[in-house]
Amino acid sequence: MSAKPNIKLSFSEKFAYGLGDCSANIVVALTGTFLSAYYTDTVGIAAAAVGTMLLLCRILDGGSDLLMGAFVDKTTSKYGKARPWMLWTALLMAVGIYVLFNCPEDLSENGKLVYVYLTYIFMMVIVYTANNLPFNALLSRMTLDVQDRASAAAMRFVMTQITAIITNAVTAKLLASVGWRKLSIIYAIIAMVLSALCFFGVKEHVGENDSGELNIKKVPFREAFPALVRNKYFYIQALLFMFVYIAYCCPLQTQYYYANIILNDVEAIALMSLAYSLPTMLVNLIVPAMVRKWGKQKILILGSLCMIAGSVIIGLAGSAFSLAMFGVCVRGAGIGFIFSSLFAMTADVVDYGEWKFGIRSEGLVNSCTSFGMKLGIGFGLAIGSWIIAFGGYDGTAAVQTASAVESIKFAFGYSGAIFSVIVLILCVMMNLDKYIKQIQADLEAKAAAERNA
Repeated sequence: MSAKPNIKLSFSEKFAYGLGDCSANIVVALTGTFLSAYYTDTVGIAAAAVGTMLLLCRILDGGSDLLMGAFVDKTTSKYGKARPWMLWTALLMAVGIYVLFNCPEDLSENGKLVYVYLTYIFMMVIVYTANNLPFNALLSRMTLDVQDRASAAAMRFVMTQITAIITNAVTAKLLASVGWRKLSIIYAIIAMVLSALCFFGVKEHVGENDSGELNIKKVPFREAFPALVRNKYFYIQALLFMFVYIAYCCPLQTQYYYANIILNDVEAIALMSLAYSLPTMLVNLIVPAMVRKWGKQKILILGSLCMIAGSVIIGLAGSAFSLAMFGVCVRGAGIGFIFSSLFAMTADVVDYGEWKFGIRSEGLVNSCTSFGMKLGIGFGLAIGSWIIAFGGYDGTAAVQTASAVESIKFAFGYSGAIFSVIVLILCVMMNLDKYIKQIQADLEAKAAAERNA
């Protein structure tokens, strides 16, 4: 590796990097908030069947993530290892969004279930993996500077929260009058354009010489995998991703039901999204300075404590709208602390692997942490569906039973607190900060020596 030492990213590069996650976050917002409701209330599939499908498909992601990680490690395009995938998958993102929300009405019950499985696997197991895994690996290819990574990650999550607010608000407002077909076409085009803009706006500086050319080394799987399994922080990071996303997605899965059944106002989703996202964005603006002063681990611990507190407040609130929104704000602040630090720390795990074992494997490290994230999404969405199914929710019923109502309240509130406690324990174990200054100094010295050799 012959990286320029102390490379600093421009504002435009950080902004373009964030656009790549805005593309993916359109998918996350749509699938997390609306897809289950589309399946149960529009397509007519039972909530329990939806939950099982979401989990099974996420388990399949394990193989696709590992395969995609190997592809990234072996990619030697003139544009880099991770960056070109943002362009190669842009059109596929558009196709995936469209087919998700356009199940043919004339299919039989079994035919609809088959269609739902196939299109969900296509979008989330294949296309989303091929787009988002290289995107997450991209940050560790853009710079070695730890603070610059924290700044880019913070900007990324401010932008994605804005995307989530707009997506949720527009969808909740226009769905009844416009319908899924037109909305899915609009979102498909936007996601495609944003992914392409990310490609054109960023560069991979790690491995770049004075002429701007990249010297990329292939990392054979037989070398990368043994180093990966010896990297203890990889396991903690993967588990962190899994339980953070369970704690995040289980309530998110039931947000639509909470607004529609508990508050009797589906458009309240826009207010909940705002109450969640504004604290997240504000937190992301101050996280880089906090990381500089206290390090990422302490920020992760603070975030997990906020998620626990916010979820408990929501659980106590029940149908009390104002108190529930206060809890959503606190939980949103917590997820802001966690997300902006956790994704930047994945790049630190990559650096640790090179520093400790001499192997730099952005692809495999991100494939396995990505698997943790997707497994967490799958379990989170599935658990949310299973909880309301256990409570007796029926998407075709005019009035829900008391147990169904209580199950929605529990899933939207206390479930997040339970899983956030596990997140807190893992954050305490993630003590990579004690090595990070030495890691950065040694890798920059190594890069300078190779560059001058």
